[in-house]
Amino acid sequence: MQAHHYALARAALSLALLGLPSAIPSRSVRAQDSAGIGEIPGFYAAGRCQVAPFPDELPALDSVLDSVTLAASLQAIGVQKRLVLALRFGAFQSGPRVRVIEKKVPSQVADQALHAVESTLRSVPPDRRWAFRLRIEPGQPNVVTLERSQVCGGLPGPRQLTYKTFAVPANELAQVKRDAQEAAARRERVRFRALVDSEGRVLDVQVTASSGDVEADRTMAEALRKRGFTAATLDGNPIAAWIELKGDK
Repeated sequence: MQAHHYALARAALSLALLGLPSAIPSRSVRAQDSAGIGEIPGFYAAGRCQVAPFPDELPALDSVLDSVTLAASLQAIGVQKRLVLALRFGAFQSGPRVRVIEKKVPSQVADQALHAVESTLRSVPPDRRWAFRLRIEPGQPNVVTLERSQVCGGLPGPRQLTYKTFAVPANELAQVKRDAQEAAARRERVRFRALVDSEGRVLDVQVTASSGDVEADRTMAEALRKRGFTAATLDGNPIAAWIELKGDK
């Protein structure tokens, strides 16, 4: 009977430890290289896509490009089906200013339209945080509109699980179960924001809602920082962003 009690205790303790982060005390979880990161404005739920909240208002089309010249070029090229392009300006211009993200036209037509858009773009101050989608629909002339970009929040990598199995006296089994339940409840309550760069590295972690145990918050935040993420995307391109998630994510 005693052996049976010890077996139950071992099983319960294994369950209690499953998914708990390693106890790594940390007074600060801010990474050393987080200064100067060009993250996009706002906060984004892990694994969810949403319309970009920036800029506050979409500018007029003619303040972004020469719409008259573009309309003539699109007619000459023969854009007769939908084409959607991603535009980046100023502080967001880490790569090409124009990319194709959706096309119903042949690749050759899409490439010609892309170059036509590039050639009509206006100059933008380098500190301007502009990112849009340019939708081109068929018509005489083509219907050209600016739309907000789409941001998809990154996801944390797999947990670093710790498994330990050892004997626990049967009279302590109830306490082991209570400890496991309390740990699970703390993970359910706590909320984090993680600053993740375009390569998925976690540069900073902030506790936005406490579990009720400050030391547990620090331990879970440090474990999250070490997990790594898939990067957030702006119209399909990796970008640095603040990601919001629960402690049990």
